[in-house]
Amino acid sequence: MVVNEFPQITEWLFGSANNPSAIYIFFLLILAATLFGLFFGYLVAAFRHGPTEAFYVVAKVVSGAGPDWLKLSPRRTFAIAKLAAKEAIRRRVILIVFAIFALALLFGGWFITGAENPERVYINFVMFGTQMLILMMVMLISAFSLPEDIKNRTIYTITTKPVRASEIVVGRILGFAGLGTGLLILMGIISLLFVWRGLEHRHQIATNENNEYEFVEVDRNETGRRASDDAILETRTTQDSGHTHFVEVLRDVRDKDAPKPVNMDAVIREIPAGDKTIYERLEIESVGGHTHKISVEVDSDGTEDLAELLKKAKFDISSARGFFRARVPQYAEKLVFYDREGNAKSRGISTGDQWAYRGYISGGITLSRAEYYFDGIEEGLFDTSDKLPLELTLGVYRSKTGDIYKQIRVGLQFESVNEGEDATGDRYVSEQLEFESEEFSVQVKAIPRTLPGQKFSASGELLENGNFDLFEDFAKNGRLKLTIRCLDQDQYLGMAKADIYFRATDKPYWWNFFKGYVGIWLQMMIVTCLGVAFSTFLSSPVVMLAVICTIIFGFFSEWLQKLASFTIEGGGPIESFVRLITQENTSRPLPEGIVRNIMTSIDSVFINMVGAVTQVVPDFSRLDFSDFLTYGYFVDNDRLLVAVFISLAFCLGLTILGYFCLKTRELAA
Repeated sequence: MVVNEFPQITEWLFGSANNPSAIYIFFLLILAATLFGLFFGYLVAAFRHGPTEAFYVVAKVVSGAGPDWLKLSPRRTFAIAKLAAKEAIRRRVILIVFAIFALALLFGGWFITGAENPERVYINFVMFGTQMLILMMVMLISAFSLPEDIKNRTIYTITTKPVRASEIVVGRILGFAGLGTGLLILMGIISLLFVWRGLEHRHQIATNENNEYEFVEVDRNETGRRASDDAILETRTTQDSGHTHFVEVLRDVRDKDAPKPVNMDAVIREIPAGDKTIYERLEIESVGGHTHKISVEVDSDGTEDLAELLKKAKFDISSARGFFRARVPQYAEKLVFYDREGNAKSRGISTGDQWAYRGYISGGITLSRAEYYFDGIEEGLFDTSDKLPLELTLGVYRSKTGDIYKQIRVGLQFESVNEGEDATGDRYVSEQLEFESEEFSVQVKAIPRTLPGQKFSASGELLENGNFDLFEDFAKNGRLKLTIRCLDQDQYLGMAKADIYFRATDKPYWWNFFKGYVGIWLQMMIVTCLGVAFSTFLSSPVVMLAVICTIIFGFFSEWLQKLASFTIEGGGPIESFVRLITQENTSRPLPEGIVRNIMTSIDSVFINMVGAVTQVVPDFSRLDFSDFLTYGYFVDNDRLLVAVFISLAFCLGLTILGYFCLKTRELAA
């Protein structure tokens, strides 16, 4: 998952140097919509009543809107909402949608079992299914309600009573939204139980034909698997939920009085062996983003052979751990790349990849590196006192093949930041930590709080060699610099600003799950308002088509904006079609000439129209938090508040649009 930078809610509302003010844009859109509405209303009135009379008609409608809204009756509004809900229930759309949802959950588990990342598949399945079913339901009930009442003339029973157009529009929106909210709550609870039940599983240690545990020496030549460096024995678990785990035995021989090694994911037992004690740790290999806690009880019986001891051991494997995460990443505020000569660059070395998301640094003895500058690194953000989890998603580009089973080596180095007002005088530089990269997968590195390194004075004089505290020394002012290097010659590491972060204390998963469904609820509210507003002046089939087109434009708004800005290679639709037929490379310009000029002109007109549409349709991608739940990231409050403001603005505008369209419509026609 690519996590884009997101401004704070105040910065989004009031603007900054890099972001325009959302309030300013909102009022500009309101002004533009008002002027367009007045102009269009005058044209319609002029067609019906003549140019002169049209001024009085428009003025009468506009002047009466204020008192009409101020006199809106809650009692009549909720009565209409109740009536709209009853009509929708009688159409049985809700029952059909819930039946489809229930059937999908009943049989969906058959196809999810055995997935490489079951948590992602389960979450994506329930989120996408719920989203599509809810949006489809509110679209159907809102699109057919008012046009059918007008067609069947049942609307007369309401309009002949002292009911205002504002009460009809708001009442129907509240009625349909209430039904959708109730169904969404029910589907959310069932979905959470479905995901929890589907991911819950346990394993046992596999046995041989003699019903004995069999631990064998680690086979480091086995392809597709990388055993731990200090693993000496291994075995497998039984298969459950479509997968098995490797169980590795890591042994460390020490004196009796030596402290035991610490491992939070294993229970350590002692095995007496002469005048020494064998400390063994059992670790279960992570599969699909989860692992298990394992404990073992061993009766030595005078045997020193570890494999023989483990044949008679008692193992206890816990349920899955690592699912249901709501990670809170602490991202760097700045990323600086350095080329081979050590010159600072805003972007990394290009390796020819068309996706320019990641920049690359070269390996070996060059000065190429990447520096991450963190701010706000404080002890209270983390739930562990001795180690800090650092998560990395690194890309790898190999300029030479070498050993295909050997990963690229990475070097990490921490340094205090002493710049400007944050200068603390002394400067701390840690020794370089080395590890092997895992390409395009999240690696979790536990950074010790106490790091060996050097202490320098402000003038650069070496003051001390020793062990220094990560919070009290390196990040004393909350700022910390992390330097990434590629240690293998002629190889490249790729990274972006969001690829490396410190993982703060996780948030409650149920709260994150709730926020994900709030995003679906906000989408549902906009679709409901779209259906009601469009149904005041369009027929039911046209309403459905308009709502579907709006949803499609909303979900692909970001891609369409890139198309409108000509940042997608291959040009517009006409040029892309010609390239497809002629099999022309997208990165190669077409020959100059009149044909190219005609294609470019047509594409320009079309793309400008698409760009204009993307500015007025709701951006549903900002209301969709399913990726955050799928990949286990916490939905921060700023994103949620921005989504709420966007939804509120569109719902308000669509409600006003529906009011004016219904107010000026001749229902008796």
